[in-house]
Amino acid sequence: MDALLIKTSYLPPFPLRPYIDRFWTCEGTAAAYAQPTMAMGTGAEMIFQLKAPMTIVSNGNMLLTPPPQAIYCVRHQHYRAMINNTHRFVAVRFKAGAIRHFCPLPVTGIIECFPDVHLLYGDEGQRLTEGLQRSKGTAQQLELISVFLSGLLRKYHRPHVLTDEAVRRLYHHRELPDMIAFSAALGSSYRQFERLFIQHVGVTPKAFQQAARLNNTLKYLLFRGIHNYLPVAFDFGYYDQSHFIRACRKYFGDKPRAILSPTGCDHHFYLSSCSASGLAERK
Repeated sequence: MDALLIKTSYLPPFPLRPYIDRFWTCEGTAAAYAQPTMAMGTGAEMIFQLKAPMTIVSNGNMLLTPPPQAIYCVRHQHYRAMINNTHRFVAVRFKAGAIRHFCPLPVTGIIECFPDVHLLYGDEGQRLTEGLQRSKGTAQQLELISVFLSGLLRKYHRPHVLTDEAVRRLYHHRELPDMIAFSAALGSSYRQFERLFIQHVGVTPKAFQQAARLNNTLKYLLFRGIHNYLPVAFDFGYYDQSHFIRACRKYFGDKPRAILSPTGCDHHFYLSSCSASGLAERK
């Protein structure tokens, strides 16, 4: 029997919404392992495992066991997470480019390092995870996380007008723009723009746009239940079927039809449907 993943999403407090897409919980309901995809993306997750430790498998079949409380900032390869009924975690989904506002390290220093929240935030991180373990329910856990994140935001907030505007435009750009003209429109040389973008986001503008385009394409298909994906892929800027299939394999490790199948919809972390009421926008 395949393991089912019960995923429930919750809106963060209003002051955190510019930076955090959602809080969410996940747990397995059967003995067999599910292997949801942790895809290459533009955001990040802060995951607090409250039961068994989670093992992830790289696309080179290397087994990794991140700390029970860690930041997942996946940019260079996809992973499979092994989850069964012994697992439960509470997670925070950061919006594209927003993890920098909550982290003492440069974004490039946390990419696929899975830093331990205890080591990264010291006593604050330790008190949070101890509180999560003692808490009496999800509502209390989300309150503890909200207070923790609000404190981090006050301490590490790093606004940068050029980067934030570039993220906003590139995230919804369906075709890769001419980056020299794009940076000039933002009032910067391309060399300076690329340097600042990597510093604040962790990848090049081109890599960011390509990941965002695929995520937006798959979200559009999944939330509308569209299985004839090719017309939509064309509309999002893919020039032929092979182009779209290569992107899916690179970022998700699978073909489009597998990602869009009922099993695929249940098994990946980032793009599956949310069950929380009131969530109009999901990422």
